Amino acid sequence: MAEMVKTRIRKNDIVQIVAGSGSGLVKSDTTADRGKRGKVLEVDRAKNRAKVQGLKMVFRHLRQSKDPQKPGGGRVEKEAFIALPNLMLVCPKCDEATRTGVRLEKQERTGGKIKTQRIRVCKKCGGDIAVRD
Repeated sequence: MAEMVKTRIRKNDIVQIVAGSGSGLVKSDTTADRGKRGKVLEVDRAKNRAKVQGLKMVFRHLRQSKDPQKPGGGRVEKEAFIALPNLMLVCPKCDEATRTGVRLEKQERTGGKIKTQRIRVCKKCGGDIAVRD
């Protein structure tokens, strides 16, 4: 079983590709996409990879279905996974690719219980990085 990797990149975050060496086998590898931004569609922590909307597009060749309700087949272009170390989170406040830190904030709940909340913080401007829905 693969070990889960901790990451501060989450689904629906805006990220920028900062590095990557493409194999040249795909139409748009990460080297060609360097500097581009997109929204994270999916994060696979077990494989340390993420899918970013509109970046690292590859072709999948699908067989035509015999079911008339589901026609299709041919070449379908879709996003491929990108390694997490090649991505940087974009701060919504300063609009730059940045490293992130964590600030702990304690909140008192009803009944006297205290809950600690972890808030991601931009290392460049110090602004909070809110969780997007």
